[in-house]
Amino acid sequence: MLTASNYKLFSLITSVIKSAILTVRCTIKGTGTVNSGSESKSPIMPVTDRRIRVAGYFIVASTFFLFFMLEMFFSWHDDNMLLKTLGITVFYSLAIWEITRYVILALRSRYSSLKMVKRRTFAAMFILVPYAILIGVLRIWIEDKSNLWGVPVGTITNYSISSGISLLFVLLEIAAYEGIYFFREWNKARKEAEDLKKLHFQMQFDALKLQIQPHFLFNTFSTLISLITVDPPRAKIFTEKLSSTYRYFLEASERELISLDEEIRFARTYFYLLQTRYENGLHLEIDEAPGLDNYLIPPLSLQLLLENAIKHNIITRSRPLHIHIRFNFLKRRIMITNNLQRKATTAPSGKGLQHLKKRYALMAMDKVEIVENAANNEFMVSIPFVPSRQQELVR
Repeated sequence: MLTASNYKLFSLITSVIKSAILTVRCTIKGTGTVNSGSESKSPIMPVTDRRIRVAGYFIVASTFFLFFMLEMFFSWHDDNMLLKTLGITVFYSLAIWEITRYVILALRSRYSSLKMVKRRTFAAMFILVPYAILIGVLRIWIEDKSNLWGVPVGTITNYSISSGISLLFVLLEIAAYEGIYFFREWNKARKEAEDLKKLHFQMQFDALKLQIQPHFLFNTFSTLISLITVDPPRAKIFTEKLSSTYRYFLEASERELISLDEEIRFARTYFYLLQTRYENGLHLEIDEAPGLDNYLIPPLSLQLLLENAIKHNIITRSRPLHIHIRFNFLKRRIMITNNLQRKATTAPSGKGLQHLKKRYALMAMDKVEIVENAANNEFMVSIPFVPSRQQELVR
């Protein structure tokens, strides 16, 4: 038969086990609450550090109590056995779990990249393995010096076992935190890659759609017909430029980055088509710069910015639009500026600038900067470029 004290003990053990299971289940499923006897109907939420922290502590405390403290009840009799074992369990588990967690998070803030997982893990082990051994030794030393159990416990065997237990808990915590963090960051990187791919195709589609919409084709072919009549040699050049433009669209759709030299040459070609239509109402100035083929940029970035300037500004001979492309190799940026003379009404925007900004962000490149200077009557967009040797890193 169960005595009253044994009944209390087993009730306590059952409660601890149940709490640990519910907490772990709550963490894994990502729900706010867990209903005993039925599945939780709460919406799935991400596994937060708070959930990991609570669940992990329960697991460490429960495991330590069940496998290493419970035997004390059967080894000898002590009226304060429950208080002593629970006290050691609480403080020992806190010393193991919280300090280990603090070191892991501190190292993660310093070495956050997935590429630094080995360095982060080795650094954690270098710090925490000696700490685990120290905690194991310190626990037995305190129990022995305070005569907590009424018998000497400061033996080599006990010191070794206690250190081994501490080391096991620390290594398991490192593995758990690193595993969850690696999976979370890998999933984030995978999602960003998918978003970038979708955005890349969306921008190519928007650019191509812009060029095949009826008013563009009408204006382009009208210009071509006029040239054929009055200036056949120029009409031939115009046709070649038009063909080159669409060839570039097709080639660029298969690439995430392209050389800055190719993009500038395409911008000149594309601008030739526009200038043929607007003539003296549209002007483009591109600063000369050597070594542009040593740098990379997302394709069609300049085409989008040229089209954006033309779309939103008045262009006439009396009020010409001046576009200027400059390079800052120190900051690795291209500045595209134009004089500001907005149209009274503008067709609905395709959110080209927003797509461009998001595309650069997903490629882990510097931000796209947009500056409107009303005092100088100037609008500027600054976009970054990268050295060709960093192409793989950016991807």
